[in-house]
Amino acid sequence: MSTKLELWGVNDPNISAQLALAAKLDLFKQDAGLEVSCKFIESGTTMPGDILKAQPPPFAFTQTPITALLLHEQGFRTKLVAPLADIAGTQQVIIRESSDISHPKDLEGKQVGIAQGAAVYIAVKNMAHDCDVDLNTVQFVYLLPHDQLAAFEAGKLDAIACWEPWTTKARTMGGRFYFSGTYSEIPGMEGKINWLINQSCLIVPDDHLVQQPELVVAILRVLHKATDLINSDRKEASKELASFFDLSRVELIMAMQKNTYSMAIDNLFRIGVLGFRDFLYDNGRMTSKLSEHLVYDTTFLRQVDHALVLLEETTSQEMTIFEQDGIYYREDVEFHTAGSPLRFLLADDSRFMRVTLARIIHNIGGEVIGEATTGSEAIDLFARLRPNVITMDLSMPGVSGIDAITSILQMDPQVNIIVISGVNQQELRQQVFQLGVKMFITKPFDATEVTAILTKQVGQSWKPRIFLRVSESA
Repeated sequence: MSTKLELWGVNDPNISAQLALAAKLDLFKQDAGLEVSCKFIESGTTMPGDILKAQPPPFAFTQTPITALLLHEQGFRTKLVAPLADIAGTQQVIIRESSDISHPKDLEGKQVGIAQGAAVYIAVKNMAHDCDVDLNTVQFVYLLPHDQLAAFEAGKLDAIACWEPWTTKARTMGGRFYFSGTYSEIPGMEGKINWLINQSCLIVPDDHLVQQPELVVAILRVLHKATDLINSDRKEASKELASFFDLSRVELIMAMQKNTYSMAIDNLFRIGVLGFRDFLYDNGRMTSKLSEHLVYDTTFLRQVDHALVLLEETTSQEMTIFEQDGIYYREDVEFHTAGSPLRFLLADDSRFMRVTLARIIHNIGGEVIGEATTGSEAIDLFARLRPNVITMDLSMPGVSGIDAITSILQMDPQVNIIVISGVNQQELRQQVFQLGVKMFITKPFDATEVTAILTKQVGQSWKPRIFLRVSESA
């Protein structure tokens, strides 16, 4: 006798494409012998409340990490057991052509529609950091996607911060793409960026993980097959999904082509999850920063395909970390340049940040010999140019800064790596220091202060003197 389960998704091909395809093709029954009913609710930020009201709650559901974290705060413990898609490229800001918005600071004083608590806000926040925008002056109007579209069409909003397919609909109403979590068309800042790491995930209540782990693995196997079907023939999958999501095939394909459908758990997944956790904590929506083991669990995905879990454990070392004004470093740090001229490789997806760093390096007498916008570019340029100092962002597209650091230090354990990142989680600082990073500078930073620190310290052996001592393990 087959087991009957209820799974929840949302009417959104970014978050629930695999679940919808599995339901449409009856894969749960055919491949796993499961009797599954799927419920798809409106895409937005209402799922935590809906799940808390449901009796009984669904066996599992697809949403972003924010939902799992907010449910945990309400006492309903769940875990992320697998990502489904990188959806940051679908999280977009669309502006009205008549809104007089060119430079990002033009957003100040404007009305921007957004769903309250939506992940796209993090992309807006990171853009504001890079472009010196005061978000306190932006008039955010909290609306769900369909209400944003109605207000945008009526001329009541200057911009919307939303996601596909609603952002494509907004463009047909006279809107213009401004930026997403992964790409910018802001004048002077065109190109790839990484203002958001956001992945749809399969989320399972802790009780079900403990009581019926075999069903969790069975569901993951079905979703893994659905992922392969989407990636092997996107056009064929779109035929099945267009009517399901009540979209034209053109709208569906435009939305899906901005996503990367993958169930791999890697360092970018980890960076994104910890970023959401800290964002919710810093904004008062969580009362504590949950330990990683309470947020996600790789055990079940390893049983589906061990190769999908790409996180590597680092060897724990005793170390003392010093900090002052967002600058961290090890007690025993020593820069190695052997008296050679300072030759820098800059690795950061933000053109604005690379320009700022180039000015600082010029002021300290260094030379920028290469610039990378992704982790893979950083690895390739290091192998070819062999700089003696690298500045490394962590959340770059594709290969993360953490993976790039690992590869580069394997080539040259003595190279001086300085992390300069808006990703500032204690767990990640510990990880990169364990790998061999010399200094960690958080964004945003004061350029004058960083110039003074690098002038004094880079290129010579040094010991900290006036810095505040803190314990990273506290």
